[in-house]
Amino acid sequence: MEQIGRYQIVGELGRGAMGIVYRALDPAIGRTIAIKSIRLTDFTEQAERERLRERLFREAQSAGILSHPNIVTIYDIHEENGLAYVFMEFVNGPPLEKVLAGRNPDRNLLMSTLRQTAAALDYAHRKGIVHRDIKPANIMLHEESTAKITDFGVAKILSQQMTMSGTMMGTPSYMSPEQVQGGDVTGRTDQFSLAVIAYEILTGERPFVADSLPSLLFKICRDEPAPPQRLNTSLAPEVEGVFRRALAKDSAGRFPTCAEFIDELERACNLRPEWFPLSRGTSPTLPTVSTARPAPGPAPVEDATIAGVIAEPPPAPPLRPATHTGRNLFLALVAVVVVGVGVLLLQRWMEPVPAPPPQASAEAKPIQPPSDSTKPSPTPEVRKAPVVEPPKQAPEPEPVKPAAPEPRDAVLTRPVTPARPPEPQGVTTRILASPPGARVMVDGNLQLSCHAPCSLQLAAGRHTLLAQAEGYRDANRIIELPHDAELSIDMERTGGTLSISSNMAGSTIFINGQERAEKTPVVLNLPVGTYQVRLVNGRLSCETDPVRIQDGSIARRTCDMQ
Repeated sequence: MEQIGRYQIVGELGRGAMGIVYRALDPAIGRTIAIKSIRLTDFTEQAERERLRERLFREAQSAGILSHPNIVTIYDIHEENGLAYVFMEFVNGPPLEKVLAGRNPDRNLLMSTLRQTAAALDYAHRKGIVHRDIKPANIMLHEESTAKITDFGVAKILSQQMTMSGTMMGTPSYMSPEQVQGGDVTGRTDQFSLAVIAYEILTGERPFVADSLPSLLFKICRDEPAPPQRLNTSLAPEVEGVFRRALAKDSAGRFPTCAEFIDELERACNLRPEWFPLSRGTSPTLPTVSTARPAPGPAPVEDATIAGVIAEPPPAPPLRPATHTGRNLFLALVAVVVVGVGVLLLQRWMEPVPAPPPQASAEAKPIQPPSDSTKPSPTPEVRKAPVVEPPKQAPEPEPVKPAAPEPRDAVLTRPVTPARPPEPQGVTTRILASPPGARVMVDGNLQLSCHAPCSLQLAAGRHTLLAQAEGYRDANRIIELPHDAELSIDMERTGGTLSISSNMAGSTIFINGQERAEKTPVVLNLPVGTYQVRLVNGRLSCETDPVRIQDGSIARRTCDMQ
């Protein structure tokens, strides 16, 4: 395959259960992108496939509104020959799954990844979008430092479809109890999955491990994980309390936001400044891990697709002793002979019986040909000469008389029919943007661009829009005309995240001399710039060093009241 839509395939990035991920080039603007293929034919029959296709496209449109430096942007979506293609931002780096599989993980990198992921999830939850499949394979590390969550929207629609068909999609070890039990899914569902990842980062083990799928699902819904300090002795006991809340079976008992969970986790970890994370399988005590080599067979539990009704495979029937081999062979030969004789008899019985030849009737008499004496004598034929008629003469055409000239008065008084104006081509699309003046380009075509608010004539069908403005993140939209003829684009300001804490909770926060309504501890989203932070609690106060916020950055300031 060399091209999908207008995008030129450069190479292959990987393969998965859903399809292939390609690296491609958008020739319109020279941008490198990733294309993920999804086999729609794997899920439903033709009628359901059409409905799935429409839901998938609509969900991708919804996910396209997410404009965050830690979320992989969806640019476009296309369907062809039973395959859906999602065109998204290219991430130049490994997934977190690969980082966790390595040795000697970097503490600062992993905690930064958790903070960035939490900030991105909270942003998506404020937009009303839940990921539903947060796991290390869906968290990419761009340039090995910036976390990027992928598969927003795609994970939701596919999990919905799999649930309708009687199965659940996803990696079981990272599922929440409400997903396993088919309950309501909210932003705190993603928080549970993020807590599973954090537990694995700190201890090298997942909190819920079992030898079979039913046991794993039971533990997720009923059991409490082992205390993390038992697996990693460098952790403080307070870490266990943070995980108990984030991994609560009832979603109402978890933290209000993912950022608050990570902030509390980092504070508990720092109670022992020399703490360190563990690689997978290197915890000093492994009460839930078997050291025996697994027998060859089905995929591990954490990589399996869960069926709606789970049952253990029935035991294999016992083999018969070898002494019966001769008797079994003799009986088999007898059976073959009996079957062969039966087939021959059946063929003879089904052969059609030939019908007897028809006999002439006794009363019928043969027809005798007429004798020569009875034949009539031939009469000599007299041929007549053909009559030749003279050709008819065509009538001469009458001369055409020239029309009399129309009187001048009649010409002046004749009503004039106005010419019909040409009908506009396509659909008139009205585009609004915040901020006004943002430049909007359609389908990567410079000829189809304007500064909002504006109107464009576009053909009916699917289009991609890119909005750009100084001080704002690029906004991408997928529209379907004529349905989306009125479009409003709210662009996000460039900015980052600032986490503020102190040794006295509830302190008043001043940013560049302006009092904030929030109290410590808090996570703030601030525009790009330099900020001075000052905390006040009664007569005590403290001031931090200036902090520089860049787009997509995450900073933290801790202040001790004196």
